[in-house]
Amino acid sequence: MTERLIHDHSSSINGNQKLNLLFDAHLLQSAFKQYALKDPKLQGNIYNGRYLIRPLAASDYDHGYVDLLRQLTECGKYSSEDFEKRFSDMKQCVNTYYILIIEDLDSDKQIIGSTTLVCEKKFIRQLGIRGRIEDVVVDHHYRGQQLGKLLIELLTKFAKEQCDCYKVSLECKDNLVGFYQQFGYDHEDKQNYLCQRFQK
Repeated sequence: MTERLIHDHSSSINGNQKLNLLFDAHLLQSAFKQYALKDPKLQGNIYNGRYLIRPLAASDYDHGYVDLLRQLTECGKYSSEDFEKRFSDMKQCVNTYYILIIEDLDSDKQIIGSTTLVCEKKFIRQLGIRGRIEDVVVDHHYRGQQLGKLLIELLTKFAKEQCDCYKVSLECKDNLVGFYQQFGYDHEDKQNYLCQRFQK
């Protein structure tokens, strides 16, 4: 195994200062190991010898994270300070927000993929935890490499085994239903998704 495949999640871009991560990267180890049994391209937290998988960092504003999200939906304009404030707010909600990113080690550590797991604590289901997968996006230059599949499968395993979710749901457009069904997601009987949007 090359030195590159033994990567410390907490090491920083310059190698000296530790990254401020949204959650403890070591929580992902079990999901990584299980996924690697099925797909040997994942070694440690490096996929295909090129892509680093880790939690979102406070410094990721400077590595294209928001630009990546703009390929998914409207984000508006805000500063790196605004980003870091929202990051801090999310981090303080312990065991709630898990944003997983893929970083291209061959392209100045550009963020090229991401998805989010939100864990909602309930009083039902014996104080159960319900998970939601949101904001699944892969940079359009990197599609077709099964990176979206990687993110969904890893975060689904993580939700079940690390977060102990009794169920995980996601919302998608009609043309993506088949894509998500391959991971075990499906329509629930007598369930509908309704939405009300508010103008700002």
